[in-house]
Amino acid sequence: MAKRKPLQKSDPVGVVEDQLNKDFNRLIREVHRSLSTKKHSPVYTGFFASSWKVQTMAVKAVDEVENFNPWKTIKRQKSEEFFAGWRDKRKVAATKPANPKIKPRFPVEKTFNIKRPVFIGNRAKYAAYALEGGKIQNFIQGRLGQLIKKNMQEKKGKLFLASRKLEGFGSSKEGVGYSEINLKKF
Repeated sequence: MAKRKPLQKSDPVGVVEDQLNKDFNRLIREVHRSLSTKKHSPVYTGFFASSWKVQTMAVKAVDEVENFNPWKTIKRQKSEEFFAGWRDKRKVAATKPANPKIKPRFPVEKTFNIKRPVFIGNRAKYAAYALEGGKIQNFIQGRLGQLIKKNMQEKKGKLFLASRKLEGFGSSKEGVGYSEINLKKF
């Protein structure tokens, strides 16, 4: 039988905080895994669904699909088909590639603490436009609540999720807006 710690040496607050951090990290990993799918992210080449990243500050959307294989090849092939049709004077309807590739580029390896905000964002440069489609908003309103209920006993921590396009005005540029997820609502 395991030896028990004397009461004066126990740390009930530390035990609770450890459990909260475990739950929070399990939630973060499941959200990242869910967003990296065709069901919850818009998919053309698979680059957007592969570009979700988790960190303790807002994620900058700076990666261009043309700089990363295999997505560069998929996009180039589809573009060549489309423009070949126009060159030959036949109107070709733009269709999605038959072979999109979803391969998460930023696996969640870090352990996060409930005391620090966590941002889940997308590195694809066109993220602001991809977010307009509604899949991410549907994920926030549906699947995210299920994941929170499943993974967190106590609803603590600050989680921000890239969810909308911000319009630029004056000297400010357009970009990605984050929604704070109120874990206590779930």
